Amino acid sequence: MDTDIESFPLYDIEGDAHQCGQQYGRAAGDRIDLSLRTYRLAFERVGLDWERTRALARRFIPVIEAFDAAMLREIEGLAAGAGVPTEDIVALNARSEMLYAFAQLEASEPPDGCTGVVVMPSAARDGKLIHAQNWDWRVESLELGVVLRIQPAKGPAMLTFAEAGTLARAGLNSHGIAVTGNFIRADGDGTRQGVPLALIRRGILQSELYADALGVVCRTARSISNNMIVTHAEGEAVSLETCPDQVFWQQPEAGLLVHANHFKTSAALARVVDRSLETTPDSLYRDRRVTEALRARTGDLTEQDVLDALQDRFGAPRAVCRSPSAGPGGASSATVATIVMDPAARKMRIAPAPFKAHRFTEYSL
Repeated sequence: MDTDIESFPLYDIEGDAHQCGQQYGRAAGDRIDLSLRTYRLAFERVGLDWERTRALARRFIPVIEAFDAAMLREIEGLAAGAGVPTEDIVALNARSEMLYAFAQLEASEPPDGCTGVVVMPSAARDGKLIHAQNWDWRVESLELGVVLRIQPAKGPAMLTFAEAGTLARAGLNSHGIAVTGNFIRADGDGTRQGVPLALIRRGILQSELYADALGVVCRTARSISNNMIVTHAEGEAVSLETCPDQVFWQQPEAGLLVHANHFKTSAALARVVDRSLETTPDSLYRDRRVTEALRARTGDLTEQDVLDALQDRFGAPRAVCRSPSAGPGGASSATVATIVMDPAARKMRIAPAPFKAHRFTEYSL
């Protein structure tokens, strides 16, 4: 696996949903093919052959259509552009739901980790909100990462980092809304059919109003738990700890919001059986160490302070910045990317493989 990747490719797509998908599929065809080969092996490792995977993916199609028919048209266009069946692209977008919930992956693969950070304008030197994240996942995803700059026929323009073939992961839009997502796991995961997380995040980015972005999370049925941090450039941030049938919320304290990979809200701790720490016990100290590093400079924080905190190596390799190491079942996990967003300027910077000498590339709307 080559970790000497300097940047993730940027693809510009525009038009109606099918046109956007088709352009994406054609432009990123090689990476989408690699995504499919990578996750085909992951599904096989947990006992799902590709035909069974496709059958599971087809179960999500009516769910996606009911959630947002245009997203299904985009997925169909993406599949056509890449020259693969629609259910293959659905499988990529629902990989977490199928691997963690339906395939009971918890003993076989590393969790989709992450440490998310928000610095509110009141805590920042320049008075601008900072939204950042370390994304921890399979080291192979270094070769799958793409950045999409999307100008839809209607609605906000969007800039999102994602794995090739998926519609969103972390990103921001032209109305100043931004989102990141972190792994959490509860006892009830996999007990209901819901909308794939990648599409919920895309729904957030399609929102013109911050209230609508929050509503996408609060109103949408999910298959598995996830933490989503949703911010607005003008100084709003909330961490939404979601289970399949519940949403718990946390807002910044003293200008900071940090969330790793365990439930933190009092209501969730009282009502949810948190299974997150079985696979990510390091979440406890990652969350605290980033918080403490930033708290010391509250009121004078810069983007570089955030990036320095996200480089913390305590507990390596199970650190805030994780170097490649074997996870459960032998799969290798690492901090695949550090992402820092300036929603007010409508731009993000991303560094691949931040566990080694790395460089940031800036992408903007």
